[in-house]
Amino acid sequence: MSGISKKAVIELSKKGSRLFRAGQLESAEKVYLEAKEIDPENPYVLSGLGDVYRKMNRFEESAAEYDAVLAVDNNNIFALRGAGDARRGMKKPLESIPYWLRYLEINEKDSHVMVRIADAYHKLNDSENAIDFYEQSLVIKPFDPFALLGLGNVYYARQDDEKALNCFERLLSKNTSHNVVLMTMIGNIYRRRKEYDRAMDYYEDALALDPKNNFALFGMGDCFRGKLNMEKAVYWWDKILDQEPENQSLWTRVGDALLSLNKLDEAVVHYSSSLKVDHDLYAVLGLARVAQKRGDFEKASRYCEQALEVDTDNTRALETLVKIYESAGDTEKAQATRDRIKH
Repeated sequence: MSGISKKAVIELSKKGSRLFRAGQLESAEKVYLEAKEIDPENPYVLSGLGDVYRKMNRFEESAAEYDAVLAVDNNNIFALRGAGDARRGMKKPLESIPYWLRYLEINEKDSHVMVRIADAYHKLNDSENAIDFYEQSLVIKPFDPFALLGLGNVYYARQDDEKALNCFERLLSKNTSHNVVLMTMIGNIYRRRKEYDRAMDYYEDALALDPKNNFALFGMGDCFRGKLNMEKAVYWWDKILDQEPENQSLWTRVGDALLSLNKLDEAVVHYSSSLKVDHDLYAVLGLARVAQKRGDFEKASRYCEQALEVDTDNTRALETLVKIYESAGDTEKAQATRDRIKH
């Protein structure tokens, strides 16, 4: 390659980099491709083009550019990191990890890549390695928000509540960008421990920042359910249904809560709304129990039989039908249905 060509490639590479940093990705791609025509193996051009494709979510093309660099120089740190990031974008965490590990052999203090590796291990359900790399990252950056959030998530999934709380509360003390997520997760931990009042404090803080946050709304409702205050549980859950009319399981759940409060008309509305989304055996059984409470045993039994047409041996449906026949005083049918229950 002539000196003039080399200079042209350098200038084009610099221009491509400027365009990339300015977010002008299509223009950057054209410039890098022009440089690639002159020098097809230039690592700066190929890595730059890989960066552009990765930013454009064209991950397979991105990986191919980084791989071309690594075929010539398998220790190129830009290509190693980029190749791992491209596989991450392709949702192939197992393939990402070896590139990042090789990168860390060269640039061993990059805490950001340590977090990427930890995230990949977490996706692969390898909590031990995930914890190891999150903790390595935190040695370098003790309050790294992504490391603390990731590590807290691993401990949360393992139901190691104390360690999860430690991570989330450390992050909450130093960071504002994850406030709602953190408050909700801390609330979830206290709710799981049946410390409902403490959980509700965090949900309320989250809702002060994001009044429509469905995770906090659900948590508030579930805390009141845990405190046996079903009216308030319904109040909070209905706020979610205002935003998510397709949330079938919640329509049924709220129907059950209303049934327990003997608010039969409202329960029917919720069960019916659930069934408008799709068939739901538990909504059908809810309607059966409403009919039973109203003394309409024939209608109640029809709902149960409707449920059993879909799931012939469903224990819940059979047990509900037994109770309906018993309420109706039909001991013969009650016993015949009881005999159908598989133990």
